[in-house]
Amino acid sequence: MNGYDGISRISVEPLTLTLCLEEDSILLNQAVLDTLQHPRQVQMLINEERQMLLVQACTIDDREAIVVPTTPMSQFEMSGHSLLRRIRRLIRWMDARPWVVYGTYIESHNAIVFDLNSAQPALLHAPLGGEGSRTGRGG
Repeated sequence: MNGYDGISRISVEPLTLTLCLEEDSILLNQAVLDTLQHPRQVQMLINEERQMLLVQACTIDDREAIVVPTTPMSQFEMSGHSLLRRIRRLIRWMDARPWVVYGTYIESHNAIVFDLNSAQPALLHAPLGGEGSRTGRGG
């Protein structure tokens, strides 16, 4: 053992979830995918009482599983119309600007929790090389 085992899941990049209300899409960044060990499917669960969103690795048999493409990507974009509508109503966002939320990894559940109350306005940048060139789209 060289003292570096397990470091592959520690990322310098923060765990971020970007909520694009105008485009009805949700972006998971590379750090989220790395931390969840590049799952084939993820599940997004909302706790309305605590205003928290949980993203966890799951199987295709789990309820509302979202398939993650196997192609390498810098972020994963999925359609999220109904989930975003629930979040917008819950947090009472009045405009359609994009929001970014920072997450915390819960190792015992292989999941990342995002406190929706801590969301901040996001500045979005187009990927290098044109639209969709490094972004996976799922839904």
